[in-house]
Amino acid sequence: MQYEENSNKLASKRWYASAQTLANGQVFVAAGSLNARDPTNFSNNNPTYELLNNNGISEGIDYRMNILVKNQPYWMYPFLHLLSNGLLFIFVDKSSEIFDVATNSTVKVMPDLPGMHRTYPNTGGSVMLPLRKENKYESEIMICGGGEYQALGSPCDHTCGRLKPLRATPKWRVTSMPEGRVMVEGVLLLDGTVLWINGATAGAQGFGLADPPALEAMVYDPWTYTWDKKGKSPLPRLYHSVALLLLDGTVLIARSNPNEMPVRKDEIVMNDTSKKFWTEFNTEVWVPPYLRNGRWKLRPIIEKLAPTTLNRDTDLYIQFNATKEINLHRVAVILHSNGFVTHSIHMGQIMVYLEMRGWKNDQCSHRYQVIASVPRNVTLAPGPYVIYVLVDGVPALGRFITWSA
Repeated sequence: MQYEENSNKLASKRWYASAQTLANGQVFVAAGSLNARDPTNFSNNNPTYELLNNNGISEGIDYRMNILVKNQPYWMYPFLHLLSNGLLFIFVDKSSEIFDVATNSTVKVMPDLPGMHRTYPNTGGSVMLPLRKENKYESEIMICGGGEYQALGSPCDHTCGRLKPLRATPKWRVTSMPEGRVMVEGVLLLDGTVLWINGATAGAQGFGLADPPALEAMVYDPWTYTWDKKGKSPLPRLYHSVALLLLDGTVLIARSNPNEMPVRKDEIVMNDTSKKFWTEFNTEVWVPPYLRNGRWKLRPIIEKLAPTTLNRDTDLYIQFNATKEINLHRVAVILHSNGFVTHSIHMGQIMVYLEMRGWKNDQCSHRYQVIASVPRNVTLAPGPYVIYVLVDGVPALGRFITWSA
């Protein structure tokens, strides 16, 4: 893969900005500090957004954004989600709205999410729950965690809010994690659940400000509203950690650099908060329940996938091989994108269970063919995605496709 750096610059300086690709291929870039200095001095801040074209070139205009202005200093790294109708969901601190980029206008203001601060420097996690037939492909946002202030010892929020922003009168439905967390990441899993992982149970983002680390993996089931702890790591994953879904359906967990400069394990000073936790270079793989207890041996195999570029007018033809005789009701085809991840913020993460029709099978060879398509009421950003085929909840290795605008 070739990487090209053009000479174009953003319209203004942005440190800790968020970005979301829109349905027309433009990139919406919002917020960011002008100089990485004290955000309580508003002259240091950049509460605006700008647009890049699909070649990454800025149109050179900063648009002032009210939701960013009013929520300073808790306004950097806002949560952004492209809703199923193509409009943008924007969440800052405790406030959120639906925004129409084409008209530079707020469509609808949401009620505030109860609890502590939710965005930087007390960042929680944010996901748009999987879009599937069972929920009529309706966009639903889930936001978990947060904190009270940017300092060591800050209490962390244990609550999560779920919101269906496209409803006539949206209301937050509040649930609770097993523990409070800051810098917690939400990763969409292939069984429709959400992994919440990494971060700390007290403190905030920044160097030496989070302790103790949160070591357990928490899985939330959106259908039953229940939480389960599914494993524990001995490695702290604090500031600058990341987690993302891999092609085999497991989750990669990496990094942690809670120090201004890298610190080796042998340089740890337990009574010095700036050097209490080392820079972590090891990576881990978390195995979801759908691949445990030997279930990975039941993986189907995708043999053919066509076309590899999809749009509204094309269907996806998939041929796969299963380990046993199956029927269509035990098969799911999922379109997924990790987007891009930094500072526990997952930008552009989306998961859609595709509509399926057309079914052929050869029971003797356990070879099957299915036709799948993106639902008409789901709007996607163009770019690379991964197709997964699940049989009885066990995924085949994902295959890359491209969605074109």
